[in-house]
Amino acid sequence: MVWLELEIIILRWNRFKRTLVVSNAKMNFVKFKFIVCTLLLLNTGTAVISADVLPGQMIATSIELLELRLGNAANKERLGENRAELYSIIDKSLSPYFHKKYAGRLVLDKYWAAANQNQRKRFTEGLYQALIRSYAISMLNFDVSKISVRPIHSNLQDLKKITVKTDVDYKGELIPMSFSFGKFKEGWRFFDVSIEGVSYIRNYRNQFKAEIQANGLDAVILRLESQK
Repeated sequence: MVWLELEIIILRWNRFKRTLVVSNAKMNFVKFKFIVCTLLLLNTGTAVISADVLPGQMIATSIELLELRLGNAANKERLGENRAELYSIIDKSLSPYFHKKYAGRLVLDKYWAAANQNQRKRFTEGLYQALIRSYAISMLNFDVSKISVRPIHSNLQDLKKITVKTDVDYKGELIPMSFSFGKFKEGWRFFDVSIEGVSYIRNYRNQFKAEIQANGLDAVILRLESQK
């Protein structure tokens, strides 16, 4: 996870350096470069998430990155007008941990077996982009800094799936948000997000089932690809 850790350091530095006086800036920048170099020396570094990273760690890291990337209220307001940048931020915060293919398979359900490889690939990517758009709007409305991850008390070595529960403080009200994880060959990855018990995957499955029955899978794929 070295590159994610490195980005957190960079984002923290960019936030911190704005508060520094000029006399201290050079000294702190030297310290910053030392930390970066140490990380790079300790790891050859790829964007691949280590297979032994646990679900709770993934969510905590993702939330911290999201908080740093979204910034303050003024920047969130700006991002609300610049959806392409907002979606890019959400994508970078989620994609290392999200299992697109498994999510697509769950949503297509019985239609997955009949779909060819090209249809599966295009539907999976279209679904992921739809999830990004929905999740992005939710994150603009929540204070990401007030998302707390509940402890996991289960023995993960004995499990193939687990739900990581979090609480979001929304205007003084705690909103439950959970992430459904599975253990894949790549390690733990999440495949669904639920807010107040409402599952994105279940909602999309019900929506697309009726649409596929009425118009066919190709029509659904084209509609997903046409959305921005």
